Amino acid sequence: MIQKYAKLFSVTVPLAWGMSYLFMALGASEIPAIELVALRCGLAFLALILIFYRHLKETFSWKMMAYSALAGILLFAVFYFLIIGVIATSASTAGFLASTTVVIVPTLRAIVTRKIPDAKTIIAILIVLSGLYLLTGADLLQFNLGAVMCLVSATLYAVYIILSKQIVEKVDPMSLGIWQLGFSSLYALIGTFAFETPVLPHSNIVWFSVLGLALICSAYGWVMQTIVQSYVSAEFTSIMFTLEPIFTAIFAFIFFGELLSGLAFLGTVLIFVGILLTIYQPKKSRSIVLLQEKVEY
Repeated sequence: MIQKYAKLFSVTVPLAWGMSYLFMALGASEIPAIELVALRCGLAFLALILIFYRHLKETFSWKMMAYSALAGILLFAVFYFLIIGVIATSASTAGFLASTTVVIVPTLRAIVTRKIPDAKTIIAILIVLSGLYLLTGADLLQFNLGAVMCLVSATLYAVYIILSKQIVEKVDPMSLGIWQLGFSSLYALIGTFAFETPVLPHSNIVWFSVLGLALICSAYGWVMQTIVQSYVSAEFTSIMFTLEPIFTAIFAFIFFGELLSGLAFLGTVLIFVGILLTIYQPKKSRSIVLLQEKVEY
Protein backbone atom coordinates (compact mmCIF):
# COMPACT_ATOMS: atom_id res chain seq x y z
CA MET A 1 0.00 0.00 0.00
CA ILE A 2 1.52 3.31 -1.12
CA GLN A 3 1.50 6.04 1.49
CA LYS A 4 -1.00 8.28 -0.32
CA TYR A 5 -3.52 5.42 -0.42
CA ALA A 6 -2.92 4.70 3.27
CA LYS A 7 -4.01 8.27 4.02
CA LEU A 8 -7.21 7.71 2.05
CA PHE A 9 -7.90 4.42 3.83
CA SER A 10 -7.34 6.13 7.18
CA VAL A 11 -10.54 8.11 6.55
CA THR A 12 -12.56 4.87 6.61
CA VAL A 13 -11.47 4.15 10.19
CA PRO A 14 -13.27 7.10 11.86
CA LEU A 15 -16.15 6.37 9.48
CA ALA A 16 -16.46 2.89 10.99
CA TRP A 17 -16.00 4.21 14.54
CA GLY A 18 -18.63 6.89 13.95
CA MET A 19 -21.17 4.09 13.64
CA SER A 20 -20.41 2.89 17.18
CA TYR A 21 -22.64 5.54 18.76
CA LEU A 22 -25.47 4.47 16.45
CA PHE A 23 -25.11 0.85 17.57
CA MET A 24 -24.89 1.90 21.21
CA ALA A 25 -28.09 3.92 20.85
CA LEU A 26 -29.85 0.94 19.29
CA GLY A 27 -29.40 -1.20 22.36
CA ALA A 28 -25.84 -2.33 23.02
CA SER A 29 -25.65 0.02 26.04
CA GLU A 30 -27.89 -2.44 27.94
CA ILE A 31 -24.91 -4.78 28.37
CA PRO A 32 -22.39 -4.26 31.25
CA ALA A 33 -19.27 -2.30 30.24
CA ILE A 34 -16.59 -5.02 30.53
CA GLU A 35 -18.84 -7.64 28.95
CA LEU A 36 -19.51 -5.31 26.01
CA VAL A 37 -15.75 -5.06 25.41
CA ALA A 38 -15.50 -8.86 25.61
CA LEU A 39 -18.32 -9.36 23.10
CA ARG A 40 -17.26 -6.76 20.52
CA CYS A 41 -13.57 -7.76 20.57
CA GLY A 42 -14.25 -11.50 20.89
CA LEU A 43 -16.73 -11.69 18.00
CA ALA A 44 -14.45 -9.52 15.86
CA PHE A 45 -11.50 -11.80 16.62
CA LEU A 46 -13.44 -14.96 15.76
CA ALA A 47 -14.63 -13.50 12.44
CA LEU A 48 -11.11 -12.41 11.48
CA ILE A 49 -9.66 -15.80 12.48
CA LEU A 50 -12.03 -17.51 10.04
CA ILE A 51 -11.13 -15.13 7.21
CA PHE A 52 -7.37 -14.78 7.74
CA TYR A 53 -6.46 -18.11 9.36
CA ARG A 54 -3.79 -18.96 6.77
CA HIS A 55 -2.17 -15.52 7.01
CA LEU A 56 -2.12 -15.68 10.81
CA LYS A 57 -0.52 -19.12 10.68
CA GLU A 58 2.22 -17.94 8.31
CA THR A 59 3.07 -14.86 10.36
CA PHE A 60 2.82 -16.45 13.83
CA SER A 61 5.71 -15.87 16.24
CA TRP A 62 6.09 -15.51 19.98
CA LYS A 63 7.27 -11.94 19.43
CA MET A 64 3.97 -11.28 17.68
CA MET A 65 2.11 -12.73 20.68
CA ALA A 66 4.04 -10.58 23.13
CA TYR A 67 3.38 -7.37 21.20
CA SER A 68 -0.27 -8.28 20.67
CA ALA A 69 -0.73 -8.99 24.39
CA LEU A 70 0.66 -5.54 25.22
CA ALA A 71 -1.46 -3.78 22.59
CA GLY A 72 -4.49 -5.75 23.78
CA ILE A 73 -4.13 -4.41 27.31
CA LEU A 74 -4.16 -0.83 26.04
CA LEU A 75 -7.06 -1.54 23.69
CA PHE A 76 -9.14 -3.03 26.51
CA ALA A 77 -8.35 -0.09 28.80
CA VAL A 78 -9.26 2.48 26.11
CA PHE A 79 -12.66 0.84 25.55
CA TYR A 80 -13.43 0.36 29.26
CA PHE A 81 -12.52 3.84 30.52
CA LEU A 82 -14.39 5.47 27.63
CA ILE A 83 -17.59 3.53 28.38
CA ILE A 84 -17.36 4.44 32.08
CA GLY A 85 -16.70 8.07 31.17
CA VAL A 86 -19.65 8.28 28.79
CA ILE A 87 -21.95 6.89 31.50
CA ALA A 88 -20.77 9.34 34.17
CA THR A 89 -20.65 12.62 32.19
CA SER A 90 -22.53 14.36 29.39
CA ALA A 91 -22.19 12.96 25.87
CA SER A 92 -20.92 16.28 24.52
CA THR A 93 -18.17 16.60 27.13
CA ALA A 94 -17.22 12.94 26.72
CA GLY A 95 -17.02 13.31 22.95
CA PHE A 96 -14.73 16.33 23.21
CA LEU A 97 -12.42 14.90 25.86
CA ALA A 98 -12.15 11.54 24.08
CA SER A 99 -10.94 13.44 21.01
CA THR A 100 -8.17 15.28 22.88
CA THR A 101 -5.89 12.48 21.67
CA VAL A 102 -5.14 14.90 18.82
CA VAL A 103 -3.24 17.05 21.34
CA ILE A 104 -1.90 14.30 23.60
CA VAL A 105 -0.14 12.37 20.79
CA PRO A 106 2.20 15.20 19.66
CA THR A 107 2.74 16.21 23.29
CA LEU A 108 3.89 12.71 24.27
CA ARG A 109 5.96 12.44 21.10
CA ALA A 110 7.65 15.74 21.89
CA ILE A 111 8.47 14.55 25.42
CA VAL A 112 9.87 11.22 24.22
CA THR A 113 11.83 12.54 21.21
CA ARG A 114 12.60 15.96 22.71
CA LYS A 115 11.55 17.46 19.39
CA ILE A 116 8.73 19.99 19.00
CA PRO A 117 6.30 19.30 16.10
CA ASP A 118 6.59 21.61 13.07
CA ALA A 119 4.55 24.81 12.96
CA LYS A 120 2.04 23.44 10.41
CA THR A 121 1.19 20.49 12.68
CA ILE A 122 0.78 22.71 15.74
CA ILE A 123 -1.53 25.12 13.88
CA ALA A 124 -3.57 22.20 12.48
CA ILE A 125 -3.95 20.71 15.97
CA LEU A 126 -5.18 24.01 17.44
CA ILE A 127 -7.67 24.47 14.59
CA VAL A 128 -8.98 20.90 14.97
CA LEU A 129 -9.23 21.21 18.75
CA SER A 130 -11.26 24.43 18.39
CA GLY A 131 -13.50 22.68 15.87
CA LEU A 132 -14.04 19.73 18.20
CA TYR A 133 -15.03 22.06 21.03
CA LEU A 134 -17.63 23.81 18.87
CA LEU A 135 -18.91 20.57 17.34
CA THR A 136 -19.43 18.72 20.62
CA GLY A 137 -20.67 21.69 22.65
CA ALA A 138 -18.58 20.48 25.57
CA ASP A 139 -19.21 21.99 29.04
CA LEU A 140 -15.81 21.76 30.69
CA LEU A 141 -17.10 23.52 33.82
CA GLN A 142 -18.76 20.21 34.75
CA PHE A 143 -15.46 18.37 35.12
CA ASN A 144 -16.39 15.29 37.13
CA LEU A 145 -15.14 11.71 37.52
CA GLY A 146 -16.63 10.76 34.15
CA ALA A 147 -14.65 13.52 32.46
CA VAL A 148 -11.48 12.23 34.13
CA MET A 149 -12.21 8.73 32.81
CA CYS A 150 -12.59 10.12 29.28
CA LEU A 151 -9.24 11.89 29.59
CA VAL A 152 -7.64 8.66 30.85
CA SER A 153 -9.09 6.86 27.83
CA ALA A 154 -7.78 9.54 25.45
CA THR A 155 -4.32 9.40 27.04
CA LEU A 156 -4.18 5.61 26.82
CA TYR A 157 -5.31 5.82 23.20
CA ALA A 158 -2.49 8.27 22.48
CA VAL A 159 -0.02 5.83 24.06
CA TYR A 160 -1.56 3.06 21.94
CA ILE A 161 -1.11 5.08 18.72
CA ILE A 162 2.53 5.87 19.46
CA LEU A 163 3.32 2.33 20.62
CA SER A 164 1.59 0.59 17.70
CA LYS A 165 3.45 2.88 15.30
CA GLN A 166 6.67 1.38 16.66
CA ILE A 167 5.39 -2.20 16.77
CA VAL A 168 4.05 -2.39 13.20
CA GLU A 169 7.58 -1.77 11.96
CA LYS A 170 8.70 -5.01 13.64
CA VAL A 171 5.82 -7.43 12.97
CA ASP A 172 3.05 -7.97 10.41
CA PRO A 173 0.48 -5.15 10.88
CA MET A 174 -2.61 -7.15 9.93
CA SER A 175 -1.76 -10.04 12.24
CA LEU A 176 -1.04 -7.61 15.07
CA GLY A 177 -4.41 -5.94 14.51
CA ILE A 178 -6.20 -9.29 14.74
CA TRP A 179 -4.32 -10.82 17.67
CA GLN A 180 -4.65 -7.64 19.77
CA LEU A 181 -8.44 -8.01 19.54
CA GLY A 182 -8.11 -11.59 20.77
CA PHE A 183 -6.08 -10.57 23.81
CA SER A 184 -8.36 -7.62 24.53
CA SER A 185 -11.39 -9.93 24.53
CA LEU A 186 -9.53 -12.36 26.82
CA TYR A 187 -8.79 -9.63 29.38
CA ALA A 188 -12.38 -8.42 29.19
CA LEU A 189 -13.75 -11.96 29.55
CA ILE A 190 -11.74 -12.45 32.74
CA GLY A 191 -12.95 -9.07 34.03
CA THR A 192 -16.56 -9.91 33.19
CA PHE A 193 -16.64 -13.04 35.36
CA ALA A 194 -14.58 -11.38 38.10
CA PHE A 195 -16.51 -8.10 38.46
CA GLU A 196 -19.83 -8.37 36.59
CA THR A 197 -22.83 -10.62 36.11
CA PRO A 198 -22.83 -11.72 32.44
CA VAL A 199 -25.96 -10.74 30.48
CA LEU A 200 -26.33 -12.15 26.98
CA PRO A 201 -28.08 -10.00 24.33
CA HIS A 202 -31.79 -10.70 24.73
CA SER A 203 -33.28 -9.25 21.53
CA ASN A 204 -32.56 -8.99 17.81
CA ILE A 205 -31.81 -5.27 18.03
CA VAL A 206 -29.23 -5.79 20.79
CA TRP A 207 -27.59 -8.61 18.81
CA PHE A 208 -27.56 -6.33 15.76
CA SER A 209 -25.86 -3.62 17.82
CA VAL A 210 -23.24 -5.97 19.22
CA LEU A 211 -22.48 -7.47 15.80
CA GLY A 212 -22.20 -3.97 14.33
CA LEU A 213 -19.73 -2.97 17.04
CA ALA A 214 -17.79 -6.21 16.54
CA LEU A 215 -17.61 -6.48 12.75
CA ILE A 216 -17.62 -2.85 11.57
CA CYS A 217 -16.17 -0.85 14.46
CA SER A 218 -13.70 -3.43 15.80
CA ALA A 219 -12.89 -6.03 13.12
CA TYR A 220 -12.53 -3.46 10.36
CA GLY A 221 -11.78 -0.26 12.27
CA TRP A 222 -9.00 -1.38 14.57
CA VAL A 223 -7.31 -3.73 12.11
CA MET A 224 -7.31 -1.08 9.37
CA GLN A 225 -5.90 1.46 11.82
CA THR A 226 -3.01 -0.88 12.60
CA ILE A 227 -2.32 -1.38 8.89
CA VAL A 228 -2.34 2.31 7.89
CA GLN A 229 -0.06 3.18 10.79
CA SER A 230 2.73 1.44 8.89
CA TYR A 231 2.61 4.29 6.39
CA VAL A 232 1.57 7.46 8.24
CA SER A 233 2.84 9.34 11.27
CA ALA A 234 1.28 9.12 14.72
CA GLU A 235 0.38 12.82 14.53
CA PHE A 236 -1.41 12.35 11.21
CA THR A 237 -3.31 9.39 12.65
CA SER A 238 -4.55 11.35 15.67
CA ILE A 239 -5.67 14.32 13.56
CA MET A 240 -7.40 12.20 10.91
CA PHE A 241 -9.39 10.30 13.53
CA THR A 242 -10.97 13.54 14.74
CA LEU A 243 -13.34 12.95 11.80
CA GLU A 244 -15.14 10.45 14.05
CA PRO A 245 -17.50 12.97 15.71
CA ILE A 246 -18.33 14.41 12.29
CA PHE A 247 -19.34 10.98 10.98
CA THR A 248 -21.28 10.43 14.22
CA ALA A 249 -23.21 13.66 13.60
CA ILE A 250 -23.93 12.57 10.01
CA PHE A 251 -25.31 9.20 11.15
CA ALA A 252 -27.32 10.90 13.90
CA PHE A 253 -28.92 13.11 11.25
CA ILE A 254 -29.64 10.21 8.86
CA PHE A 255 -31.11 7.80 11.43
CA PHE A 256 -32.44 10.07 14.20
CA GLY A 257 -33.04 13.38 12.42
CA GLU A 258 -30.64 15.29 14.70
CA LEU A 259 -29.50 18.61 13.19
CA LEU A 260 -26.23 20.44 13.83
CA SER A 261 -26.39 23.92 15.36
CA GLY A 262 -24.64 26.84 13.68
CA LEU A 263 -21.64 26.59 16.01
CA ALA A 264 -21.44 22.82 15.54
CA PHE A 265 -21.43 23.26 11.77
CA LEU A 266 -18.63 25.83 12.11
CA GLY A 267 -16.79 23.26 14.20
CA THR A 268 -16.98 20.68 11.39
CA VAL A 269 -15.59 23.26 8.95
CA LEU A 270 -12.66 23.99 11.27
CA ILE A 271 -11.91 20.27 11.65
CA PHE A 272 -11.85 19.84 7.87
CA VAL A 273 -9.58 22.88 7.52
CA GLY A 274 -7.16 21.44 10.09
CA ILE A 275 -7.12 18.05 8.37
CA LEU A 276 -6.58 19.59 4.92
CA LEU A 277 -3.70 21.61 6.36
CA THR A 278 -2.16 18.40 7.67
CA ILE A 279 -2.55 16.57 4.35
CA TYR A 280 -1.35 19.47 2.20
CA GLN A 281 2.22 19.28 0.93
CA PRO A 282 3.98 21.96 -1.14
CA LYS A 283 5.00 20.91 -4.67
CA LYS A 284 8.62 20.52 -3.61
CA SER A 285 7.69 18.22 -0.73
CA ARG A 286 5.38 16.15 -2.95
CA SER A 287 8.21 15.63 -5.41
CA ILE A 288 10.45 14.35 -2.63
CA VAL A 289 7.74 11.92 -1.42
CA LEU A 290 7.13 10.60 -4.96
CA LEU A 291 10.87 10.11 -5.42
CA GLN A 292 11.08 8.14 -2.16
CA GLU A 293 8.16 5.96 -3.24
CA LYS A 294 9.85 5.19 -6.56
CA VAL A 295 13.06 4.26 -4.79
CA GLU A 296 11.16 1.98 -2.37
CA TYR A 297 9.32 0.38 -5.30
